[in-house]
Parts: sequence; structure tokens; C-alpha cells
Amino acid sequence: MDSAAPHLVNHQLKVSYIVRMLGKKLGIGGRELESLVIAGALHDIALFTTKEKAWAFEDEPRIIERHTRLGYRMLREFPYLKRAAEFVLYHHTPWEELKSETDYNTALASNIIYLADRLEVRTRDLRPILLHSGAILEEFQLQKSRFAPEIREALAEIAEKELFWLRLERFKKETELILQLQFSTYLPCEDLSSLASLFSVVIDLRSPFTRVHSAGVAWVAKWLGEVLGFSQNLLENLKVAGYLHDIGKLSVPEEILDKPGPLTPEEWAIMKAHPFVTYRILEKIPYFETITAWASSHHERLDGKGYPAKLSAGDLSLGARVLAVADVTTAILEDRPYRTGMPLTRARDVLKNLSGKALDSQIVKLVIENLDHVREIITQVRAKRYERFEAWGHIPEG
Repeated sequence: MDSAAPHLVNHQLKVSYIVRMLGKKLGIGGRELESLVIAGALHDIALFTTKEKAWAFEDEPRIIERHTRLGYRMLREFPYLKRAAEFVLYHHTPWEELKSETDYNTALASNIIYLADRLEVRTRDLRPILLHSGAILEEFQLQKSRFAPEIREALAEIAEKELFWLRLERFKKETELILQLQFSTYLPCEDLSSLASLFSVVIDLRSPFTRVHSAGVAWVAKWLGEVLGFSQNLLENLKVAGYLHDIGKLSVPEEILDKPGPLTPEEWAIMKAHPFVTYRILEKIPYFETITAWASSHHERLDGKGYPAKLSAGDLSLGARVLAVADVTTAILEDRPYRTGMPLTRARDVLKNLSGKALDSQIVKLVIENLDHVREIITQVRAKRYERFEAWGHIPEG
């Protein structure tokens, strides 16, 4: 999520760090602390574009109202995130209003995120932070209607240690992530797929032309895997890889994603990095080796002329080949900034031209023979995703 706005990098995790420090000081522990820390890391999940993130930093009322409610509705779908969702809903509500809107524990946790969010924004461009820490602390102590007295007191206590400010300024996310939680939660495959689906929305809503792309790739890949006899576990891996294959595109500026004409050499160089960024993000997740390999290889070609690793036929597993075909097929059947979705006759010609050179000929043959069915899969995925948007009360712009 931070990749989508480089000038805001680590905002989410820094907020999560401050939240953990305040939560522990206030005696919050166990699953409640886990939910609080996760909410700190995901509080801006419903800010999809760079412009929206900038408006939220400036406390623009319309964006604040929209992203808190939408973030809540997105996260509550996922069982492990329901408690975190409650905190996200109220994370911009001042204490004087909040304490009468919900129970004390929910109000306190939500208000911790609010303070942490504003503190991170306030200190983001101050160097050295220690020089300004006293004035910042005094400033926050005066905001009595915004923040609960016990949270302001907790901040005063943790702020006495220079280490608190130094960790914030010289933030090392790998270290902080290790320190964040007291225990780990392991997800079954089907829950992992559900979580990947949630994050695919964050990926796809960066551009009006990709609102269902990742979901389409996931379900086309799953169908192909079923026909090819993949095991249930590998089918889930295919689906997760499909949902997350373009997560690296979060690092590509929107003006490039939405450009209606050809990309310049500089823009193309930025675009070609996205599979590697996908690899960098996913490689950190335990037991994701297969998913990472498939997801980050979706622009490789059998003839070795793909990118970024210039892999060739001998390097590409069946799963990677399936995902590449699913990606191309979904892309050519959907609207893009430079063209409308292709009719089936034209789509068949494009796939035939890529068969055996870029894409696996047997998998392409399977798609061509069933292209009406594949288009129906994508159509159903689009309908379900828009039903999801409607349930969230979200109407995508553009």
C-alpha cells in the first residue's frame, strides 16, 4: 500500500509502531493488541489513489468520511480482521464525539490510531525529530477534545525516551515488524485466498481500467488449473497468485497506468519493473515460494523475450504458464486506456499469434476452444465485484 505513494512510504507501518507503543502502555494485550496493530497497518486501505492519500493527509472531510467507512466495510468481510475493522471505522473521530458512539474499549483503540496517524503526519518531515519532540508533545497535549486523556498521558510517558522518537525517525520496518506482535496467526488456504481477494481490490482500484483485472486472472487461472488436473492446494495457489500478480503495479504512477497512448521509454522502464516489485513484496511471506514464482513470472515468455528475468521455456513451470495465459486473455477481453475490449474473433487471432512463442500452445488452445466460457467467467467476476462495491456503498470514479 505504501508503494502507491513513495512520498508517504512507511506511513502505515509507522502508525502501527506508534499504536503498539501506546497500546502496550495502556495495558492492551493479546488478540486485542494484535487487532489494534493490524488496524494501524491497514487504516488507509480504502485510499486507492495518490490523490486520495494526499487529501486524507490534509484531513479533507469528504475523503476522511468515505475512507473510514469503506475501509471498515472491506475489512469486516474477513473473519480475522473484524475487530480491526471496528477500529478503522472510527480512526478519524475526535474523542469528544467518539466516546458516546461506541463502547469504551473500541473508542480507546480507535482514538489511539487517530493520534498515531496525526503524530506520524506531524513528524514526517521534521529532522532531527528530537529537536522538535518537546514542542510536538505539548501540541498534542493541548488537543483535549481530539484525544482521550489517558492516551495523551501514555504518549507523554513513552515520549520521555529518546528511543521512541529515534525509532520513528530511523524506521527499519523489518525490525519493527518482528517486534509488532506477540504471536502469529496462521491462515488456512481458503482464508488466504479471501485475504488475497481483498488486496486485489486495492491493486485494481488504482485505475478505472483494471477494476476487475486481478480477480479475472485469478478465476480464469483457477478454471485452467481445474481442466489441467491441478490439486486443490495448487488451485488455491493459482488463485492467490492471480489475485496478487499485479501487486507490483502499486509502485507505478497512475498517469502511466491510465495513459491512453504509447508509453515513453522512461515510462516503459518504470512499467517493466512491476513484476520484480511483485516478487520483492511476496518473497517476504513464509510458504509463498510457489505463489511468488508464478505471480512474478506473468510477463515472461517461452522464447526468452519476456521480462524482467528473461526466463525461457525450460524455466517456466506449468503454473507460471497458466497464469501468463490467464493474464493475457483477461487483459485483451477487458477495456484498457488505449483500446476497448477485443471481440472474440480478434482475441483468438491475438492468442494464436502468441501461441508457442510467448505462451504455452496447449494452454492457449484450451482457451481458444473455450473462449466463450472464459469471457463468461470474466463477466461473472465483474458482476460479483460490482455487487461487492455496491454492498460497500462504493461507486468507483471514472
